[in-house]
Amino acid sequence: MKNLLLILFLFLSSIFYAQFTEPTKNHVITEMDGDVVIDWYSENDTIPIPTTELEEFFLALDTLETQDSIKTVLIKQLEKQIEFHLELNDHNRNLLLYRDQEIELLNNQIDLHLDHLNQVDKWYKKPWTGAVGILLLLHVVDYTLPQ
Repeated sequence: MKNLLLILFLFLSSIFYAQFTEPTKNHVITEMDGDVVIDWYSENDTIPIPTTELEEFFLALDTLETQDSIKTVLIKQLEKQIEFHLELNDHNRNLLLYRDQEIELLNNQIDLHLDHLNQVDKWYKKPWTGAVGILLLLHVVDYTLPQ
């Protein structure tokens, strides 16, 4: 029991000693990257900043915020423009593929037409042309013979 009271007394005395040893220091608790940081500072550590410098700082900060918002809008517009160009590129690629298919189909149609022309009988190979030719020959010979 004595040991327990001794530990309790030492614990309480260390807490009171820590609170009264630095009465002029204040502490600031900040959070940086998920870690809690406790900074101790005294009033002698602060530096007075002239109001003109403070106004210039806040004016510069406002300017930077404005520039940041403008650049954010520009970035969004440029990203949208990139999307449109990629879509246009896809459309052009599809058009070229369709044009190539059209050229191939037209070449096939030309080949089929040429094959059709080769299969169709020529006019001079038809039987009626021989009969007409013989009649014309007789008619020409009839005019050339004396009467």
